[in-house]
Amino acid sequence: MKHLKLSLIFIFALSLFSFSQEEVSSRVKEATLFSNKAQITRTETVKLKKGDNLIQFTGLESSIDNNSFQVSGTNGITIISNYLQMTNTKKSSQSLAIRKMLDSIDVLKRNEQLGRKNVQNLEAEKNMILYNKSANGVNSGFNLDNMIDMAEYYRNNLSKIDALVYDENIRINKVRAQSTELNVRLKKMGYKTRSNSLFATIFSEKAQTVSMKLVYLANNIGWTPFYEIKSNGIGSKINAICKASINQNSQVDWNNVALTLSTSNPMNFGVLPTVHPWVLRFQSDARKYAKSRAISSGATRQMNSSYGVATEKGYNSKSLASYATATDNMVNREFNISKPYSIKGSNGKAVVDLEDYSFDVDYVYYAAPKYSCDVFLIAHISDWEKHNLLPGTANLFLEGTFVGTTLINPNTTSDTMSLVLGKDKSIVAKREKIKDVSKRAVLGGKKRIDMGIQITVKNNKGKDIELILEDQVPTSNDERIEITIKDISGAKLEGGNGKDGGTGKLTWKYTLKAGETKIHKIKYEVKHPKNKPLSNF
Repeated sequence: MKHLKLSLIFIFALSLFSFSQEEVSSRVKEATLFSNKAQITRTETVKLKKGDNLIQFTGLESSIDNNSFQVSGTNGITIISNYLQMTNTKKSSQSLAIRKMLDSIDVLKRNEQLGRKNVQNLEAEKNMILYNKSANGVNSGFNLDNMIDMAEYYRNNLSKIDALVYDENIRINKVRAQSTELNVRLKKMGYKTRSNSLFATIFSEKAQTVSMKLVYLANNIGWTPFYEIKSNGIGSKINAICKASINQNSQVDWNNVALTLSTSNPMNFGVLPTVHPWVLRFQSDARKYAKSRAISSGATRQMNSSYGVATEKGYNSKSLASYATATDNMVNREFNISKPYSIKGSNGKAVVDLEDYSFDVDYVYYAAPKYSCDVFLIAHISDWEKHNLLPGTANLFLEGTFVGTTLINPNTTSDTMSLVLGKDKSIVAKREKIKDVSKRAVLGGKKRIDMGIQITVKNNKGKDIELILEDQVPTSNDERIEITIKDISGAKLEGGNGKDGGTGKLTWKYTLKAGETKIHKIKYEVKHPKNKPLSNF
């Protein structure tokens, strides 16, 4: 019976040994970034024994989408099962900076503990002295000389002990403060005591070394496109660089990771789009179209699928469940970055150049001196549609100086993209009343207002410019308000003559030569009942 028990124990131990767990610290090799998440690819070589193997892949991101996991390997292995679980983070899997910080904290903890022990020993020494306070024993009687010697001994030694305890407590408090500061810095560096691990049960027909691949989606990672647009002014082309701002907060550092930036949304991989009727309408029918569009958009079709991409050739493991799906997205664009990047896992940032553009530009100056005395330089780009631009903010630079930020919206239907490149102080526009013309009078039951405006524009640049100048005359839909336009200096009057409720906008377009000054005059008359004052004149 005893031999039978020993045999059973030996068989049980042998089975545990044949199915032992191996820890593997994999690294991030590739990352495909979307707007607010990333598809992570990790690879690592793993030694397998013949039969079943339990492999723990440690140090994974905590914000993993569990449904997105794909596990594969080479040499015909079989993935029996896999699951994610939060485990204690080992010090060896941390970055070098974090390991050094943990070592410093351990040293401070040791010093704090030794300091407390010193205080305890000093207090014990003090108690020992106080316990033996009788100079000649209990029955020795009074002796003045002994009493004086004992008092001096207490004064010297107890004071020294109290001073040592005081100094030691100060040192302990300093060590504790240093430890607290290092823990705060450690947290900012992204240190966590627990992290995700993938436990995979793998069957191998023989003892061998295989290459394992993990592919999954992780949150707290993303990218945003933006532009740097530069112009040297009139006569020059506009040069633009599309860049990507990458944010990485997965709490896992990236070292020499191959990056791909994608404009698609992985959350839409499992949804089939519905093609709606495309009906062209005039703008006046916009509300009707919006209503019908909202009703028709309710019909969608869905498929049950996982996220991710098809397994690559060579990673042909036989799995009990398929994690790989391939979905085409016709609006998707991907940018493969040839240079590997290293990005911190806590508040990690990087900027990547994506594409360069050069545009032919028509420059024009614009002024509306009724509302602003500034004259603005505008760049009109007519061939922007041939470039597959991404929506994003743009930092504008004119002749090497930052002039502002604008928004690039490639979804606009306009044939021309206009960029405001800032103010040009060398073009002056001034608007003032003509005193001899501007008068007010009351005739019978009506109040009459004569108004005269003079606009002066001067080109102080050494080259000719194209100028668009805008102003306005008042309009009204009320027949009791009479408006008579007398002079607009050849401007184009938009939408009527001031009497029929048009816009009243005045526009001048012309070439203003270098050093030239032009004057434009606006004259009009307004009549209205004197007992009904105008609210906005």
